[in-house]
This record gives sequence, C-alpha cells and structure tokens, in this order.
Amino acid sequence: MDINSDEYAVTGLPDSVALRLEGPNSLILSTTGNGTYRVKTPNLTELGEGKHTITLEVTGLPTGVHGIVSPETVEINIEKITTKEVPVVVKADASSIGNGYQVGEGVASPATVTVKAATSIVNQVDKVVANVAIPEGTKTDYTTTAQLQALDATGKPVAVKIDPERVQVRVSISSSQKTVPLVLTTTGSSSNYSYLLNSTTKQVTILGAQSSLDQIKAIPVLVDVSNITQSTTKTITLTLPSGVHSISPETIEVTITVTRNSLTSTEASTTQTVTTEEPSETTQEQTTQAR
Repeated sequence: MDINSDEYAVTGLPDSVALRLEGPNSLILSTTGNGTYRVKTPNLTELGEGKHTITLEVTGLPTGVHGIVSPETVEINIEKITTKEVPVVVKADASSIGNGYQVGEGVASPATVTVKAATSIVNQVDKVVANVAIPEGTKTDYTTTAQLQALDATGKPVAVKIDPERVQVRVSISSSQKTVPLVLTTTGSSSNYSYLLNSTTKQVTILGAQSSLDQIKAIPVLVDVSNITQSTTKTITLTLPSGVHSISPETIEVTITVTRNSLTSTEASTTQTVTTEEPSETTQEQTTQAR
C-alpha cells in the first residue's frame, strides 16, 4: 500500500482477496512455489483524502501467467490520522474479595493516555478502560499492571492505537468496622456458688458487612462455670456473629471469682450477667431466692 501510514489511515481494504492464476501448469506451479507475486493498490498518496474506488492489480507474475483478483475493485476511505488524550477509567471486579470488604476508587498511572487512528475512528472513542480483577482473599489495597481497551459509548471496543498500552493501577480496599462492648454471662452455674465475672478487655472491634454491623450492639460471651468451685481465670475464644468476618481480639481472659453460698437444697441456682460496655464500671445482676 503506497501511502504514509504515519499520516494517513486507509479503511475499506479487505484483509485478503481471491487470486486466480491462468497459464501453463508448469508456470503456475513454479509461480505459486516461489511466491514472488503481490496484489497491490495504486499509489494512494496521489489520491488524497476522501472516498475512492480503486482497482487491485497483481505484480510479479512471469510472462505467460495472468492473474485475476476478486474483488477487482474496492471502495476505500483515506483519512488523516489524529490523536486524542483520553482519561483512564479503572473498572475493578470485586466478586472474589472477602465478605465485608469494599472496593474503593481505582487510580491509574498515568491517568491519561493517547489514542491514535483515523479521525472518524478516534471520534468513536468514549473512554479507555483498565479492567482489574481483584484476587480472592484480598484485604488490603491492590496494585497491578492493567491492559487498556478503548470503548465507544455503547461499550464496544474501538480499534485504535493506545499509548501506553498498559498502566499501573492501584485499587483501594476497605472494610466496615465497629467497636462494641462485651457482655459476660455464666452458663452451667451451680446453686452452691455465686460467680463474679470480670475481664480487662471491655470492648472489641468487629469487621463485616455494614448491614450486619448496624444490627450488632454488643458481643455476648458465655463463660462455662461447670465444675468450677474456686476462683480462676479462663481464656475464652469469642464467637463471630452472623455477618461478621473478623473480630479483634479473638480471645479474652475472664477472671471468675467464686463465692460459696450457704443455701438450702431447695433454693434456686444463681445466675449472673456482667456487661463490659463501660471500662470503668462492672454491672452485676444477681438473683437469689429468699430464705
């Protein structure tokens, strides 16, 4: 194709054509074997910009061999090549990240790129997109290199040259979190003893879906005091409420102060609930049947 491809773009030329060779078999065989023939356009530089009907011709055939091109004529359009600066839009696929984490804004570097093609093609470009798939289990900001793609207003790809073709992308990852108090409650208590629960850990931080966090006002902690007859300390692993994917700390130390009751065998057992919402206070509710 005789044209300066740095200045002009040609559309309408077929990627391939059918070529029929006529002549003696021996010449045709040798011609197809050496591959010296070409299908060429006329000098397109002389035609200038605009739409043209051109005739394709075969060159390099030996004497005695005739070539017939199909299609013989084609409609082409010669346009000036133009460039345009386009901002990069980062699209992050967050389908694999953990529950409770959110994908924030993605930032590309460089933030704008150059698209280059025929003027009519460049005018179709609506945006240049960097598609990023966030790996499964990602919990912190994610950085990667992304391939760019030019799209029109309907989201269809546009064939242009993009410079640069790839950009560095950083996508922020965050999680909803909330600090809530602990409520200590005994289970398995005996009527012969009273139990006072206390912990230096008064509150914890939970992470999860915002809709779930909104429903949680405190974290219940059941402390099993079965067979405990004297004061001791237990390590309790906290249970994650529904919709919560992590809690900090995960375990707490609970001090159990035991007091023996001087009760009759017909009296009810002692139950107790302690809330740790206020670090400086311990609230104790104790119910004991009157003698």
